[in-house]
Amino acid sequence: MNAIPTGPLAPLYIRDFRYLLAGFAIGQMLMPLQFITQILWVQHYAPKDFWLILVAFIATSRGLGALTFGLYGGALADRFNRRKLLLAVQTLQIFCTAAIALLMYNSVGDIAGFSLFFLLTFISSGLQSIDAPTRLAIVPDILGREMTAAGMSLNQVAGQVAMPLAMAMTGIIIDAAGFSGAYLFSAIGHFLAIVFIALMAYQPIVATSHTTTWHDGFREIFKDIGIGINYARNHPIILWVIILLVMMMSLGYPATASLGPTWVTTVVEVPIPRMGFVVMFWGLGSLTAAILLTRFSSTERRGALVAFGALLFSISFVIFVSGRQEINVIIGNFGLGAGMTITMVSSTILIQHLVPNEIRGRIMSIFQLNMAFAQLMTMPVAMLGQWLTLPVLFPVMSFLTLALVIVILITQPQLIRAVTSQH
Repeated sequence: MNAIPTGPLAPLYIRDFRYLLAGFAIGQMLMPLQFITQILWVQHYAPKDFWLILVAFIATSRGLGALTFGLYGGALADRFNRRKLLLAVQTLQIFCTAAIALLMYNSVGDIAGFSLFFLLTFISSGLQSIDAPTRLAIVPDILGREMTAAGMSLNQVAGQVAMPLAMAMTGIIIDAAGFSGAYLFSAIGHFLAIVFIALMAYQPIVATSHTTTWHDGFREIFKDIGIGINYARNHPIILWVIILLVMMMSLGYPATASLGPTWVTTVVEVPIPRMGFVVMFWGLGSLTAAILLTRFSSTERRGALVAFGALLFSISFVIFVSGRQEINVIIGNFGLGAGMTITMVSSTILIQHLVPNEIRGRIMSIFQLNMAFAQLMTMPVAMLGQWLTLPVLFPVMSFLTLALVIVILITQPQLIRAVTSQH
């Protein structure tokens, strides 16, 4: 009888996890290609006195899609075969990607073209918000509780390795194929994800697919969503993890990620050729944190790690905007990337261990809403920053973020004490 593999790389011995990991890495590579292509297309065709608002509306459309479809996606993940659901979502993403590419090819930025573009962006984000909690919910099914933490850490490493590679190639692909060609190229990633998912031998646990027909499932879907919300609301650790992430991301992400390049180039006045060097420290911080989380994946004190990551992110936000020196941005970006990774991965692992399988998808979808709120905040932050100026607004937001994180951690000590039992 073969021994069960152990250690931080143990999940790689599981065939289905390797396929799931490959699909996740491909998804991480698609995000910057699609997002940057959308931004550049809007900048190119939008009216010169209105382009900034339209660029911000890309994130707004994505946030609205995630918020609208997020809870619904988690309920689907709990009611239907998760593997088949992933296949369906990726297939729909191919059609959505082709439609956006065709729109980019034919449109020169009229009102009808932009309206359809933002609608398709909304739908694409909604599909992604179904895909994400489904993938997160399926990991413990494949690995079991003992290897889930290591598997999530490996997921993060794969994503952080894939994303910088994709960003390096994005400009080359756009230059060679144009906006529409580059966006259509990303459909190859969705097709490869379908291939990897189809190769999985995964069979759902009976409790996750108790509804035999789609008709019955859709009829009861809103009841399922209500059950998930009530479960999260009545579980103090899960509730406050979600609140902590929503507060942290809603205030910190728009300023440091969505509008971070604007701060770097206009306030700190880093030349465009050096901007990539400065911004990449976010990725280096994320990669460093992901590797360390993989190395120490057996730790049970996930609540303490969530608290540490949130504090690191908030303090790094303060450093990022505390001066107009390049070194502030470099140190801040490294800490922001590390803090966000530690918080997100540790929160995901903690929730996966606390929540029973039959409701896991719904809770993970609620957890994922923090990114929806972060994207929705980009527009009001941009508008407020245009009025107050970024050097006035961002430092206030950074200290407010740090204060809220500290208050939550002090008043909710059960969050810091939360552990994941490996038995």
